[in-house]
Amino acid sequence: MSVSSEKGKKLENEVAKLLKKKLGARVARDKRSGAGSHQKNDITDYFQDTPFDIECKNHKVIKIKEWWRQVVGGASFNRIPTVVFRADDEILATVRFSDLVDLIAETQQHRIEIKKLRAPIVKIGSGEVLDPDKITPSESRSSWRECRGGNIISPGEKKRLVKNCQYCSNKKVKKEKK
Repeated sequence: MSVSSEKGKKLENEVAKLLKKKLGARVARDKRSGAGSHQKNDITDYFQDTPFDIECKNHKVIKIKEWWRQVVGGASFNRIPTVVFRADDEILATVRFSDLVDLIAETQQHRIEIKKLRAPIVKIGSGEVLDPDKITPSESRSSWRECRGGNIISPGEKKRLVKNCQYCSNKKVKKEKK
């Protein structure tokens, strides 16, 4: 292999490793990368864990327009064409601005959805939704105690309810002084 193809292979492996580590993506360097006249990408993503079709370039002279035409020509439908290249010992990427905005919008939608899922919903018998901040513990709940592990100690019990608690396993509850 030539020195230039070794440089390209090194960058492709580095990009695939980063995608695996940060995203958990099941990607790999395409073994046919740089060979033949068929349109393909340098990073294979058979399971489509990422939305990108990636072309990697490790050249001294940056030719983004030329590389962009190549990656757009080989990009699949509904995938984001991406040129990943090394410049001044830093790995950079080029994507369409509209694709970048779409990714950010999708991320914001997911954050809003997660926030809604984390908010507790409390309904009473009549179907009325209560504000979780205004709920006070009932008498029975306030009489319970917890061990250091956060496990409930039931009133009147001599042992903890959770047997495998690292803090209170099979230890007797101290009686409260009246």
